[in-house]
Amino acid sequence: MPKAPVTIYDAQMRRVALLENAFDIEYSMPLNSLWTAGFSLPGDDPKNVECRPFYFVELYDDDERVELFRIVPNTMNRSQSGPIIKYECEHVLATLLNDVLFQSHTVGNLGVYTAQVIQYILSKQVMPRWKLGTVGFTRQFEYNWENETLLGALFSVPKPFDSEYQWTWDTTSYPWTLNLVPPDEAVTAYIRYGVNMTEIEKVVDPTNLCTRLYGLGFGEGVNQLTFAGINGGLPYIEDAAAQAKYGILSSIFVDRRFEYPETLLARCQTLFNELKVPRISYRVGGSEIHRLTGQQIYKFKTGARVRVQDDEMGEDVIVRVVNVGKDDMLGAPGDVQIEIANRTEDIAGSIADLQNRQHINDSYAQGATNLDTRDFADNADPTHPAILKFYVPEETARINKVMLSFQVEAFRAYSKAIASAPAVSSGPSSTQTAGPSTRDTAGPSTRQTAGPSSTETTAAGGQTTSGPSSRSTTAAGGGVVNTRTGAYKLDPGFAPDPTTYEGAHNHGVANGTQLATPGGGFVTWVTHAGHTHNPAMHSHLIDLPDHIHDMDHTHNIDSHTHNMEHTHDMDHTHDMEHTHNMEHTHQIPAHTHGIEYGIYSGPSPTALNITVDGNVVPFNETSGTDIDIIPYLSKDESGKVNRGVFHEIRITPDKLGRIAATVVSQLFVQSRGGGNY
Repeated sequence: MPKAPVTIYDAQMRRVALLENAFDIEYSMPLNSLWTAGFSLPGDDPKNVECRPFYFVELYDDDERVELFRIVPNTMNRSQSGPIIKYECEHVLATLLNDVLFQSHTVGNLGVYTAQVIQYILSKQVMPRWKLGTVGFTRQFEYNWENETLLGALFSVPKPFDSEYQWTWDTTSYPWTLNLVPPDEAVTAYIRYGVNMTEIEKVVDPTNLCTRLYGLGFGEGVNQLTFAGINGGLPYIEDAAAQAKYGILSSIFVDRRFEYPETLLARCQTLFNELKVPRISYRVGGSEIHRLTGQQIYKFKTGARVRVQDDEMGEDVIVRVVNVGKDDMLGAPGDVQIEIANRTEDIAGSIADLQNRQHINDSYAQGATNLDTRDFADNADPTHPAILKFYVPEETARINKVMLSFQVEAFRAYSKAIASAPAVSSGPSSTQTAGPSTRDTAGPSTRQTAGPSSTETTAAGGQTTSGPSSRSTTAAGGGVVNTRTGAYKLDPGFAPDPTTYEGAHNHGVANGTQLATPGGGFVTWVTHAGHTHNPAMHSHLIDLPDHIHDMDHTHNIDSHTHNMEHTHDMDHTHDMEHTHNMEHTHQIPAHTHGIEYGIYSGPSPTALNITVDGNVVPFNETSGTDIDIIPYLSKDESGKVNRGVFHEIRITPDKLGRIAATVVSQLFVQSRGGGNY
């Protein structure tokens, strides 16, 4: 046994005092909570000066070490026996209250196990008093803390577990060691009336009985987290057997520290397993007869499972010890108060815990509902769709709705011409028609030649006409004609010179023929040689009356050429097959087209199609209002709309036109990340 039941250490764990005069020593060791202790000293004890706030206190019960505590408040009382100073203490686990997780911290999820989460918390100690020991759980929950103490964060780690757990520690060596393990399921102690039980009190408390439990986490209003999405659409859990026995008794569990439905559901399931049956607790007064017998079966430890037997009350149950304490360790060393229960905590305790932490919850960044509007208007055609992109922030906790509204308009331009730079096109060029080409005039067309025009017929260009022909002069068809006359010998094929005519001829009388004369004589015929007629050129004036020539005749027209100046003035058509095949060069000099500014409208689409992140929206009208496009947005593997990416809307019209569109997003965004500007 140490020299004194209470030993004082300074902040550096150096022993500074042994309190031999300490009295009214008490302690309480609740399961998975902060242990407490207390002692008193006479007001005139000189060692009171060593009992400073946050100095450490090592407590012994007889020769057994109870635990290591630290001094917090102290109270001085004066009575007839003199002044007394009472010191209250808390377990050194409370040193984790001195450090905080400032602002937002997110740890865990797939691939990050319970031990890593606890190690992260302990790594935030300014003075590393605690180290991690044994962790008997390998869960992968994600945790979010904001402006939380390290102890509060530490105690929240096993809250979602669906099985019992126990915090244990070793403060005999420094730094101290912290463990999180499953409690022992074996029965290690007995309490029996008449043996080591002096009194027993049984309390059956149905006050917090619950057969249907709703769960709410992070957020507010319609954006507050539930687990309905992973619980068949139901925001509650229930037990049919308990409802058959007690009816439907509903409760709501709210803790905004939970930001994921899996974690919230696990926590609610753990609570519900405790709440669906009435809490039965026992307060037992016992005697630690193990000090006399040395048998550990009569020693009570927090977290141990004990068997309680009371034949008169009809009790024979196995329950867990949830608290062990003594009111006067020195004055009544054998008297021990034991609290045992069929569950370690109830919802009332959880609610009280939440109330104690309300100042922390109030400082949590919950976020707010935001309306994000994106407007867009642009020209589009079948090959150039209107594209609208909008961003969903990574901090978006909930997406309530994303609505698309749009309408088509006439194509819009803002000028009629643009400036042009020099351009040259050169090289062989061949253009050949694929068939006949026809050019029709739209009205009378006039073409005036600039000089003689020659048109030559082909070999078949001659023409022969035959048959009766009538030519009648008009009333003025007569007149005086001046003709030229000479002596002509008109033989077929003979064309005499118009000025000199000569030749020899015979009348069929042989030379020397005797010809009789009228007077009774005769003459002899002598052939005369050729001779010449030289008639003088002369003319005849002939007065021709109006008359008609009516006779059969033939005109034979050989191939010939017409060469004359002429004008075409008539509607006409050119129809011909033709080919253009020639090398040519177009040289366009530098020039400028003046821009005529204005707003000019073009055609409007008559149909369109819409895609969202590549998914076709079954809507092809030329206007629409509040079209829900959430079903078409890209999703992650859990079915949630992707965060931290751009989403794309494409509207493709059937022809040239203009699209005016608006996207309205209702988002619940956490106020985390970034700075304060």
